[in-house]
Amino acid sequence: MKFSALAFIAITHQVSALTIKIDYTYDTSNFFNTPEKKIAIEMVAKFYGDLIKDNLLRIDPADFPGSSWTAQPTHPATGNTLSIPNLIVPEKTIIVYVGARILSGSTLGIGGPAGWGGSGFQPWFDRIEGRGSAGATVAPASQTDHSPWGGSISFDADSTWNFSLTQNQAGFEFISVALHEMGHVLGIGTADSWQNRISGAFFTGAAATRSNGTAPPVQSGGGHFGGTSLVSDVFGSFGRTHGTSGPVLMLASSTDNGSNFDVASDLDLAGLIDTGWEISPPLELTATTLRPSAAAFTWKSSSFLDYKVERGSNLQTFPAGSGVFAGNGMIQSWTDPAAPATNTFYRLRATNVFAAAPPSGPAAAAAQSVGSFTTRSVPPRTASGCYEGP
Repeated sequence: MKFSALAFIAITHQVSALTIKIDYTYDTSNFFNTPEKKIAIEMVAKFYGDLIKDNLLRIDPADFPGSSWTAQPTHPATGNTLSIPNLIVPEKTIIVYVGARILSGSTLGIGGPAGWGGSGFQPWFDRIEGRGSAGATVAPASQTDHSPWGGSISFDADSTWNFSLTQNQAGFEFISVALHEMGHVLGIGTADSWQNRISGAFFTGAAATRSNGTAPPVQSGGGHFGGTSLVSDVFGSFGRTHGTSGPVLMLASSTDNGSNFDVASDLDLAGLIDTGWEISPPLELTATTLRPSAAAFTWKSSSFLDYKVERGSNLQTFPAGSGVFAGNGMIQSWTDPAAPATNTFYRLRATNVFAAAPPSGPAAAAAQSVGSFTTRSVPPRTASGCYEGP
């Protein structure tokens, strides 16, 4: 009897990835002076960009006649605030300026979202601040989303760095610090939508709570996850195995002690979910057994997704399969207890259980009103207490 099986992938809300554009214009100390260094920072940008599916609208004064703005990122080589008039930011794009300067103490990096100033009407301001997301344009205390136009990251020019993408070597792990600082650009510790989920000494975001099993602690001031021993399951990247236990990346203090190569964990990505990002990791359904009357599968899970392996006899309908598995950040598995000995097709489906709902009520309505022509200014931000050195 002929038997075949096809394992393929389907996921809800599948849209194109975000582009995090690395800009070296203000790398005036020439820190990124080799291809190796540029590859490292651009791989960090690609890692986050491939996971984020938010559809950010472009920022262009030509779309709002009579309006103007000034992009105000932190100069990565001086720490001063830059002024870039009427910058055009393409859709689905964030611009991150990078460079280096001598940072105080043992700090290895400083990063955060950029500021801006503008003149025009409320819809223009909403475009700059929300880029199509109503949850980022309500009053700060009500914000549920973070949609920056860009940001900046400064690395310590006086430290010895290891730019390997996968290995511990002499010097501080650049990949680990760059991933951490890019997390601040994306809002962890810096966005109002992050701060709004802090209660006392804990971060109460639903995705982070599910990932950690309880509300995780935060550093005083809310700039990072708290403590020095908080661990989570590693999200497989930069040579690290998915689902192994490791330090949380967005702690204030680095765990770089010569043996760790810190990368983003499940809890870190859950924090981004709670900050308002739509995170969709790639689905990888692996058949460990695939023969007549026997089929077993594994997949890499994330705690903010629910998974189901579906089975059908054609590519149109999938009436059978597994129950729902709550993702836990580890490798999950399922064995089909009744695998048919006929042509059979399997697919893995994932559902985001923390999809953000748009805000409602007077605050949301007010954010959409035109109002009068005026000016507005928002300063750049960084996380406080970002002490990366050992």
